[in-house]
Amino acid sequence: MTLSTLFLAQATNTNLTIWQELGILGIAMITSKGASGVTGAGFITLAATLSIVPDIPIQSIAILVGIDKFMSECRALTNLIGNGVACVIVAWWEGELDREKLNTRLSQQIDPTDMETALTTD
Repeated sequence: MTLSTLFLAQATNTNLTIWQELGILGIAMITSKGASGVTGAGFITLAATLSIVPDIPIQSIAILVGIDKFMSECRALTNLIGNGVACVIVAWWEGELDREKLNTRLSQQIDPTDMETALTTD
């Protein structure tokens, strides 16, 4: 979200102060929480994020219409990776992380045709 907003500022030749950039970062961190869960929600969230910086024309969002599908896929992938990393960190923090089992699972070769067995074996 932040990168898209900064791209649009650059595309429209809009100079932003450091405070505007920090404001965009803060708002994008809050508004992007629901953007990866629903397809197309990121576009609406980006429009809401753009509304906090009146210097960037809201019409510039039309530049991103063509690539929003790809951006949505990237947001979903980033969300998935972030959730996985967070689970590992919380398990480590709580002392519940079995490093040997984690290393075994991460180094395990998975046969794509037998995914059910790969997910259920200990």
